[in-house]
Amino acid sequence: MRLRSILIAAGIVLASNSLYAQYTSDVLRFSQPELGATARFKGLGGAQTALGGDISSLSANPAGLGFFTKSEFTFTPEYNNFKVGSEYLGTSSSANKSKAGINQVGVVFYSPINKPKGSDLNDGWVSLNFGIGYNKTNNFNTSINYEGKNANSSMADYFANLAGTTPTGSLTSGSLEKMAYDNFLIEYDPAGYFPTTAVGANQQNTQQNIINRSGSQSEVNIGMAGNYENKLYLGLSLGLTNINYTSDLTFRENGNNLTYAGQDADFINGTYGFNYNSIQQTKGNGINAKLGLIYKPVSELRLGLSFITPTWYSLTDNFSENLNTTFKRANGSTIPEYTNPLSSYNSEYNLRTPYRVNGGVAYILGNSGLITADVEYVDYSAIRFSSDFTNEEVNTNRDIAALYKGNFNYRAGIEFKVVDNFMLRGGYSYAGTPYRNLDFTTQAYSGGLGYRFDNYYLDVTYRHTKWDSTNSPYTISSDYPDYDFTGAGPTANLKNSADNVFLTFGVRF
Repeated sequence: MRLRSILIAAGIVLASNSLYAQYTSDVLRFSQPELGATARFKGLGGAQTALGGDISSLSANPAGLGFFTKSEFTFTPEYNNFKVGSEYLGTSSSANKSKAGINQVGVVFYSPINKPKGSDLNDGWVSLNFGIGYNKTNNFNTSINYEGKNANSSMADYFANLAGTTPTGSLTSGSLEKMAYDNFLIEYDPAGYFPTTAVGANQQNTQQNIINRSGSQSEVNIGMAGNYENKLYLGLSLGLTNINYTSDLTFRENGNNLTYAGQDADFINGTYGFNYNSIQQTKGNGINAKLGLIYKPVSELRLGLSFITPTWYSLTDNFSENLNTTFKRANGSTIPEYTNPLSSYNSEYNLRTPYRVNGGVAYILGNSGLITADVEYVDYSAIRFSSDFTNEEVNTNRDIAALYKGNFNYRAGIEFKVVDNFMLRGGYSYAGTPYRNLDFTTQAYSGGLGYRFDNYYLDVTYRHTKWDSTNSPYTISSDYPDYDFTGAGPTANLKNSADNVFLTFGVRF
């Protein structure tokens, strides 16, 4: 088990007070991939279940591959800028991070069914098309920075809470609570450890939390689809997924020292400062499948349905942390810094993400354009975590069931042909909150242009996404002894936004 004070999205530990809840936010993060899409379908808000005819169909509804009448190659680079505005203990801060990369690349091979000369080419199976494509489904690159003055608690309260009533000689070497004890941030009492820091009505400390995240989720899909009489399209694909996630965290705190009897006189009425550092690296691979159909009752109308199985992941989690502390005497002179080497905790676990069901409708406006819309259902309470540690598995799955729920996501888009070969697009998507008791929805607005010439095309899309979240640098259980401590730990309110630009180049052959 990893002993750490990881940052918990949406106040998860506040709800559960479980040492194992550290995994609960991770598995949700990895269970919210975006459907892969080219710039065209991103410009349509990602509404692609019923539309088809795009390499994006591999990751959403593989039946859409059946609409191809030529082979096609596409390539989509991207530029992303992520911004996070925070409010923590009455202080506002902000941070941003930008990165360019490859969002999508793929190829579809058109394969018409050979028929006897003179037969009706639209009778029976018309074509059987194959495709392979890479999509980035989740971008973890972001920076979070918040700070403020805390008059209610110190992270040392969290360290003391971790130590509980364990005798000093029994604290695990290399554990965070042992580091805090060796750094004189907590002291032992038979009733429970207490912090050597001062907070309250006339005392406060300064806290800052800096988190840098990087990495991504991606997927390679291999699929096929058949076209039956240009009315019914059936498809399936196999997804090979990958996770590469890193979170680098630094928490800083500065404040005043208490004057408990028995404490070294050098510390009394002085000040303290410490840095808590952690690095989490999670990597692994998974597999899923997609099944879908599209039906055209009339030539203008398309109805789509797809089922995306859970993704079964095998993940490795490497976590390292340390704690370094500096004290100053009341006269301002510095006591040599107390340092600790990095302690590392490695674990392996399996994750099963939720299944996803998509229904869609698209209406073709002749040669003028189209309208398309999707609805998706995802049950996040169906996430399952498993590991070799029974308690870890039981408690994490208990927290998942208690905190998460099913929700509906909506996507819609419209495309108009402005002049010959030149198209204008707009889209909107709404993702419902995955939490039972927290209203954290996500909205995205997109707009784009497309141009076709001979067997080539270019599409460009700008998308703006926004969502709220919270972050707790540390949390403290309700059974923690009351040493002038009030509250379960501070929480930062975060306003997140992402500005993305996607450019797709395609060629038919």
